Amino acid sequence: MVGTKMIRSAAARAAASLAGALALLAGGAVTASVDAQAAAPLGRVCMFEAPDGAYGLGHAAFAVKVRGEANHWVYGSFGSTNDGPMAGWIKGGKWEQARAHFTDVRDRDQNGARYYTRYRCVNTKDGDVKRAQSWYGAVKGRGYNAALNNCLHMSMAVFKGCSEVLRNDPRLPSATKQFPNDYFEKILPAAHWEAPHNL
Repeated sequence: MVGTKMIRSAAARAAASLAGALALLAGGAVTASVDAQAAAPLGRVCMFEAPDGAYGLGHAAFAVKVRGEANHWVYGSFGSTNDGPMAGWIKGGKWEQARAHFTDVRDRDQNGARYYTRYRCVNTKDGDVKRAQSWYGAVKGRGYNAALNNCLHMSMAVFKGCSEVLRNDPRLPSATKQFPNDYFEKILPAAHWEAPHNL
């Protein structure tokens, strides 16, 4: 009798653990360690951030993993005079190249200090890099506007273009009337993005 109770208890614990894992997957956002950059077939997106950019309001950049590939990313930004033309820029490469690019950018206004200093990522159960690139083109085509079409608009458009899960997440509001630092520090963690990684 005791043996039967122990077996039932162990089975109940295992079922509860499986149910919890399935609930996380159903929610769409699944976090992983920084070493899990190549976790296929999940999609993965990262916001890079320069806290001192835009007179202390912050500057955002994006990186999205090509879903289903071991280590290919598309990354870029919009409106930065530090790391690209005002019209924006986009590149492709390995995670190590993307991270190295943002690490190497220096702040002209802060005596050459590192410009981007941190990033947050989140895994998603979907990911469409072609659509992300299309959204990049649409935002770029509207022209840079500090209030209505800026670096944060670009990053969120790319993320939401890449992932329908992120596009429909009510915890990720429009970038309009938001500042990059506030979005990075308050909104992304509330939407269960990973803790910040330092560059």
